[in-house]
Amino acid sequence: MKNSSEYKDLDKFDVRILKALQRDGRITKLQLADEIGLSSTPCWERMNKLEKAGVIQGYHAELDYRKLVGVSYFRVFVVIRNYSLSISRLFEDMIASMPEVVECEAVLGESDYVLKVLAKSVDEYLQIMEEMQSLDKVDMDYQTLPVSKVLKSEPDVDVEELYNRFVPT
Repeated sequence: MKNSSEYKDLDKFDVRILKALQRDGRITKLQLADEIGLSSTPCWERMNKLEKAGVIQGYHAELDYRKLVGVSYFRVFVVIRNYSLSISRLFEDMIASMPEVVECEAVLGESDYVLKVLAKSVDEYLQIMEEMQSLDKVDMDYQTLPVSKVLKSEPDVDVEELYNRFVPT
């Protein structure tokens, strides 16, 4: 079943553009056009179309926070025991204001949120979690998984292979 938010007008050139940009977001338009086999103007128009459709959400550098600031990663599964829309908004606003929380996803299942938290030590991590638990009105439990090694991340995904897997021709 296709997702209703899926962009429907992709073809092999669009997928090649996405693959090239995912690998190197700093590629020049001329290099990109050469790589995918189009001239510059149609290539640029396709890129623009993909940006406007929200398929391309931005261009950024992937940072290794361990090397940048010497931190450890913690995956945290959060359950809001007194869950409601207003309580979830309070929690989400707090998370948005915490620089140590670099990812937050609302999920379905036993947990309500999955966070990626950065800290220099276990003690610092525990302080972050105490701060999180101190929010009035939010009654939460959490489970922590310290991350020992990142084996695969989004930039490692082969977008062409993924597209072909989920959008059969």
